Amino acid sequence: MIDFRQVRLRSNPRFGLVPFDRLPAVERETFHGLSEDPDCFGILVPPEASSLPVKSVSRDAALLFLSLREPACLPHLLQNLLGADANERMRQLVLDGVFEVEQSGQFVSGAGALAVLGDRSDGGLSTRLRSLSDEAIAYAAALEQVPSYDLAARLYCFNTAPGRPDLHHRFCDDDRLLSFLLNDQAISRSLRSRWHRERVGDSWLRWHSGSSGGPARYKLYVSPALQHLPAIFEASIDAFAESQCSGFKVGRGAFGLLRPDKLVAYFSDLDSLQRASESIRGSAGHAVAQGVPFTAPIGSDGMLSWGMDPPRFEQVMQSQQIQSWRQWLSGRIAVYVLAAREAGADVHSFVRNRVELDGVDPQTWTPNLAIWRGPVGTEQEAS
Repeated sequence: MIDFRQVRLRSNPRFGLVPFDRLPAVERETFHGLSEDPDCFGILVPPEASSLPVKSVSRDAALLFLSLREPACLPHLLQNLLGADANERMRQLVLDGVFEVEQSGQFVSGAGALAVLGDRSDGGLSTRLRSLSDEAIAYAAALEQVPSYDLAARLYCFNTAPGRPDLHHRFCDDDRLLSFLLNDQAISRSLRSRWHRERVGDSWLRWHSGSSGGPARYKLYVSPALQHLPAIFEASIDAFAESQCSGFKVGRGAFGLLRPDKLVAYFSDLDSLQRASESIRGSAGHAVAQGVPFTAPIGSDGMLSWGMDPPRFEQVMQSQQIQSWRQWLSGRIAVYVLAAREAGADVHSFVRNRVELDGVDPQTWTPNLAIWRGPVGTEQEAS
């Protein structure tokens, strides 16, 4: 692996560094949340034709960017500004195209630098969800002339089951949906007695326990095929009640029931989530799974998986501060797919290497808990 303290680096001359105070008034309003972070210097504006998004910049990163306007080797500055993980931080910044590294007299960055930096992707274990995630990335890579926000939405919805007119009529209101889910009157009574139900926009029906526990940072995805949802839903109600689940939600209407993450439950700790998943798995029988891409598998069939909503990052636009696990990942993967394709690099390899630097295991899509320690914005209303 390359040691960035021993090579020449330079700032990418195609990027523009703009202090926050020099942004036009409209853009200052867009990035208003950045002004509240005392460590934020401003933004980096990518090349006009690039698919890369605008990036916020800390004061240390801005100092490094200005110091490397001319190619140089800056081992002491790197160590002072970035600390012990200077190599990992620079790897991320080079893959994002902010800095360039010299190789055989040429400066390279972005996906084109992956051969220089070393490809960390490997085989790993094969699971249903890993295959679905790989298929989603391949699908995104094949789409032409799709902007990153649209690509992110398509990644987020990948593996949604196809709809039919009769399904939209069948689940056109909540009473019909609940009638489909609850065949057992005892289960229906238990649901009403233990949980408070509310509608969340057009997307979800949500139940919460009413207890004031800790933050519900962990989420369990329960993803059966539509025909098996009633049996799994009834089994899940008991599992949630017995495992300190703070709340759960089910998709509304035909689209909500056809999406892969049709049933999501929230927990304040992983042990409670694991207990619930074991109980559901014991009652699942031969139910067929649909599977939620970009989530960490519990078992190999894709029926159960988990994620953890990301921390509230200070140096992002206000609209991006509260995102779900899958929104957060889909947005990043969309940018990485476009960057790799522009550079003519292997899309899967680049996505896996870049996602790893975000603190996500690219083989299992498991979050690195060490970086999820900050306050988390609640996303239970998000779709």
